[in-house]
Amino acid sequence: GQRFEISFNTYKPFACGIVIHPSIDACAQLRAKGITPAQVVKIELRVHSLVLELTGKKEPADGLQAKFSVYHGCAAGLTFGQAGEDEFADDIVTREDMVALRRKVQAVVDDSIDEASADVTATLTDGRVEHVFVKHAIGSLENPMSDAQLEGKFHSLCDRVLGATQAQTLI
Repeated sequence: GQRFEISFNTYKPFACGIVIHPSIDACAQLRAKGITPAQVVKIELRVHSLVLELTGKKEPADGLQAKFSVYHGCAAGLTFGQAGEDEFADDIVTREDMVALRRKVQAVVDDSIDEASADVTATLTDGRVEHVFVKHAIGSLENPMSDAQLEGKFHSLCDRVLGATQAQTLI
């Protein structure tokens, strides 16, 4: 009766392996700074070895494989600012621009970085270098999703099935 495990539950904002979340979060933050995929020469990603062990698929062929690709997660985060079900659709995964952006992501293992963190550096066409370090990704216990973010995720999953009005009623 002293520790209640349910209090440690969190909500995943992204539709993929949890170890990809810090990298997606970092790339979404780059996008929020105004960086576009067209500006990127390369993205250097420093992650724990577990990230590449579990999600090191460099060239996913479809949406399911992309859910195990930190490279696709980064491309989705930078391109869309999110990585929900739609960003893992087969037609998105195989789009030429997504394939090209994934190929600009260079991931290296750095076991000094926690598996819940990511260190991302983007080199841009104008020579600028932008850096984002994510210690705790959005959706983690330390950085939980807001009510508005949870509602947005719910709508993104339910509106197409129930309709927006019924989904809002359920909220």
